[in-house]
Amino acid sequence: MRGAVSYESVSLAIAIASLLASAAATLIARSSLSQAKQVADRDQKDWKQRKWFDLYFKADEAYDALDRFQVLYPSTSSPGWNTPEWERESHDLMRVMRTVHRVAVVFPQNPVIQALFDATAAFKNMEEATSKDRLSKVGDAVEGIRQKSIA
Repeated sequence: MRGAVSYESVSLAIAIASLLASAAATLIARSSLSQAKQVADRDQKDWKQRKWFDLYFKADEAYDALDRFQVLYPSTSSPGWNTPEWERESHDLMRVMRTVHRVAVVFPQNPVIQALFDATAAFKNMEEATSKDRLSKVGDAVEGIRQKSIA
């Protein structure tokens, strides 16, 4: 019975084929997992950058609102200070500042976010809204956020 195939040799051939198929499946699965991780990492990085850009957009609006307020009211002795129009303008400014705070408060604590809060939290005293130093601090905070949004 030289030419006859035995049960053991068929079983061995099937076992080897199964082992090779399993090895190939494992390699394909590892490759797929690696690619999925790369896509997830890229998507997370893109999402983070978009969130930084969203914050930058709101912070830049805050800077523009403060700049506008200072053009209208360069000092506490400006004509119109403490008028109904001034009150409306100051409320609009505070609304913009609260909006940027709402966006920023969900970010992890870091120096860029802290600089934004430090620069914009002083408006409890509306005299701060006329400070060129305050405008500069807000501008610096906006620039820090801009740098994060393009990184």
